[in-house]
Amino acid sequence: MFLNFDDAKHWVDVYSSRFKGDIPPLQMRICTKFKPEIGQVPSDVPLYSSYPLKFLAKLVAANIAMLLRR
Repeated sequence: MFLNFDDAKHWVDVYSSRFKGDIPPLQMRICTKFKPEIGQVPSDVPLYSSYPLKFLAKLVAANIAMLLRR
């Protein structure tokens, strides 16, 4: 497996169908403004055209936890 973080993102895009067993439920869909015009995005969870404040708060909390090594 090769992971490249040159674009400054510290997360990796994954598809839930690639995992086996119990997986956490989907919480939100972000950056839906970049979806293909021919595709339809399900509205089973909240859709955000960019990065919502809730998502950014979770990222900041995760970064703080990593800095504190928890």
